Amino acid sequence: MASLYFLFDINPSFRDYSGHPITVPRGEVDYKRLESERLHQGEFTVIFPKGERLAARMAHGYAGYGPFYQLKFVGDDRHVPQYLEKGARVYVLLVRLHDKNYAIIEAVL
Repeated sequence: MASLYFLFDINPSFRDYSGHPITVPRGEVDYKRLESERLHQGEFTVIFPKGERLAARMAHGYAGYGPFYQLKFVGDDRHVPQYLEKGARVYVLLVRLHDKNYAIIEAVL
């Protein structure tokens, strides 16, 4: 089972944009490892702290500071739980199990 995790602060773009982007921080995650673990592409099932599930896709792009990976929600239902308020800090665990990708979001205690 491949897995990586990072801290993520719920920010305005996550709350307000329809794709609710979660950028994988280069400072915490080695992108070469992300790629070697095959967690850098494809569909993800996102599991929230209270068990809600949504579909997402890992996107890759380039900005002024270089390459980035970003998990973006897809599909008709993109409503993230309201209890994930701006400023809250969460762990995001990326897992590949039986050729399926998951992003598990848990509150930082």
